Amino acid sequence: MASKQVLVVIVVVTVATILAAPAPVLAADLLVGDSEGWRLNFDYDDWVEDNDFIVGDTLVFKYAMGQHSVVQATAASYEACSQANSLGVWTSGDDRVVLNTSGIWWFFCGVGDHCQQGMKFKVTVLPVVKLSSWSPPARAQGGGVAAALAGVAAVVTLLF
Repeated sequence: MASKQVLVVIVVVTVATILAAPAPVLAADLLVGDSEGWRLNFDYDDWVEDNDFIVGDTLVFKYAMGQHSVVQATAASYEACSQANSLGVWTSGDDRVVLNTSGIWWFFCGVGDHCQQGMKFKVTVLPVVKLSSWSPPARAQGGGVAAALAGVAAVVTLLF
């Protein structure tokens, strides 16, 4: 009988720990253009389609310094390939842009006519969704950790 009680305690503690755990951080570094990097003659629309973007992700732009740049644009300046009113410009060849808010972000190369040649893309950044969070349940709701533990206890009772 004692071994079953120990098993019950282990199950209850494990369930409580899982339910109370904070949501995992899912942010990632995304290499723009994958192994091709930031360059002309690349289909960035396909690259965007193959990736998901969430708040906290970092776009990593790799290119030979001086050959390209990264311009974060407004919708209007993106359409016009204009650096006027740009939100940011990077030129290091190893640029990192943290996507810190949800919504649409626009980027293009500001060198020569590279933008007009298709060296541009826009991404929709999704908000972080918590997979789990713990807060004391309202008594009327009957949910949360207390309800889960009650369910575990009911199952364990059936084992005895």
